[in-house]
Amino acid sequence: MLLPTKNVITSLEVVAHANHSQIGYISGCFDSFPHIPSVLKKPHCYWSDVVVLCFSIANPNSLNHVKTMWYQEIKHFCPRTPVVLVGCQLDLRYADLEAVNRARRPLARPIKRGDILPPEKGREVAKELGIPYYETSVFDQFGIKDVFDNAIRAALISRRHLQFWKSHLKKVQKPLLQAPFLPPKAPPPVIKIPECPCTGTNEAACLLDNPLCADVLFILQDQEHIFAHRIYLATSSSKFYDLFLMECEESPNWSEGVCEEMQSREFQERTLSLDPDEEGERGPLRTPQADEGTSSSKDMSESLGLEVEGAAPEMQSLSGWSKGFIDMHKEMQVNPISKRVGPLMVVRMDSSVQPGPFRTLLQFLYTGQLDEKEKDLVGLAQIAEVLEMFDLRMMVENIMNKEAFMNQEITKAFHVRKANRIKECLSKGTFSDVTFMLDDGAVSAHKPLLICSSEWMAAMFGGSFVESANSEVCLPSINKMSMQAVLDYLYTKQLSPNLDLDPLELIALANRFCLPHLVALAEQHAVQELTKAAVSGVSIDGEVLSYLELAQFHNANQLAAWCLHHICTNYNSVCSKFRKEIKSKSAENQEYFERHRWPPVWYLKEEDHYQRVKREREKEDIALNKHHSRRKWCFWNSSPAVA
Repeated sequence: MLLPTKNVITSLEVVAHANHSQIGYISGCFDSFPHIPSVLKKPHCYWSDVVVLCFSIANPNSLNHVKTMWYQEIKHFCPRTPVVLVGCQLDLRYADLEAVNRARRPLARPIKRGDILPPEKGREVAKELGIPYYETSVFDQFGIKDVFDNAIRAALISRRHLQFWKSHLKKVQKPLLQAPFLPPKAPPPVIKIPECPCTGTNEAACLLDNPLCADVLFILQDQEHIFAHRIYLATSSSKFYDLFLMECEESPNWSEGVCEEMQSREFQERTLSLDPDEEGERGPLRTPQADEGTSSSKDMSESLGLEVEGAAPEMQSLSGWSKGFIDMHKEMQVNPISKRVGPLMVVRMDSSVQPGPFRTLLQFLYTGQLDEKEKDLVGLAQIAEVLEMFDLRMMVENIMNKEAFMNQEITKAFHVRKANRIKECLSKGTFSDVTFMLDDGAVSAHKPLLICSSEWMAAMFGGSFVESANSEVCLPSINKMSMQAVLDYLYTKQLSPNLDLDPLELIALANRFCLPHLVALAEQHAVQELTKAAVSGVSIDGEVLSYLELAQFHNANQLAAWCLHHICTNYNSVCSKFRKEIKSKSAENQEYFERHRWPPVWYLKEEDHYQRVKREREKEDIALNKHHSRRKWCFWNSSPAVA
């Protein structure tokens, strides 16, 4: 035998079936590969009962060598020995050739799709040589037993001519047909969720240092000014939540007209004045964070040439409401980053509140983190006690007692409370400072949270775009439900579980806002819904076809791959119901369908050939049996009955 292994002699015990009777045989196998044909001159080649001639279906040259060299050599040295042609590596017909080539040796010749031989090529050569043909795959464990069983049958049939008196040889069947190999269905691709981007903590700390879109101004010791954001403070501290909620209930629409007038005047001045020297004469502004002795916001507005109109602000005393606070009022102030005028809530703190510990407290409210190397822990503990922030007070005590490891549970509880309050503010629109005008309604949101959660939003609200100065932003071609889902994700980094929207609309919006993590979550949600519908017996073929190219257009590559897999593995049923839709797909998709459809085209052709030849053999066997029955000897004739 010729097998693609090492040049060794082995013994195999094979059970051959001959007309339902089992006969045991010991087959000795030796291999001539990769030596030259002179190996056939070895003595053990002279008494070979059968030769199995192998080639690789991924190497057309090996099949050519079967005709031009190997078969001629075999017939020269073993003229009466039967030959069986075997095509190896059948699994390469449906394998991922890119993965196969990556796993091979670096200098190995890569396998190309055009190198894979169809079954009819090997069958044509076998028919030309007059020998049986089989295919095998060691990877799938297919065809190996067929090769050995039928090789033994071929050897026994050739021996039957010389040992015709042996009765068991008369019952041996000729080599049987091999049923075609149906490759297994490829498993559906798994939707992989990339690691969630760690946005929020660092951005929140940066936003505190560079207070873009600030709406709160704390005045400490009548000279230190600290800008902050209500949404971060209110969602992190119940004390600040009650403070700002009290302010919202008293005058929710305070100075909207003044704010819009100042913003429009500023925008007109920036539009009309295009001389760069004019801005240079004004000189750069110094932020309160850069200099402790900075001037007041009124001086900054005067340096910009802006006059704040309106009566004197109404002071609201807070000394009786809580310790640490003196009063608060609303006032038009200039933002130190954007240099725009806007309404701010000015809160004057008690003289006992020191700037350093208070800034550390704000940093904790923004990020939920407390530095163990903080210098003034005592002052921080006092301010936390005054402002009723008991979780921060407990964390400081743990650090002072060298039990900082206990702060992990406190930090987790802090983030859970903050997330729940953020959801509440989003659903109710509390402390919102921007409204998105959509096709079917409006959705309120918070600029500071959006800036820290999305680069797209940070560019829109933190740059020189017109939307950064407006409280209303128009977003065309977006519905309210999709926008609400995107905001839920930006605030919580999770996809809302009870979504009743079109996944493709959410994917399109997430791709528009440059949110790949949300795209992956929406893809996973879409696949789960489609799978659930398919399990319940609902046909999803039409929906998958409509999803395919839209998913490809909106960079939902994982959903597109899943749709391609579903169409290919159910190609016959999909094509029978949606032939026009299949033909209308792009040329690239149609090529993919033809290459990865299941069952593959080569299998369908082989199945047709197998069934046709099987019927022909059955007819031949029936005719042969009738012929044998007529040739039976008869020693007397039955005479008719005598009446």
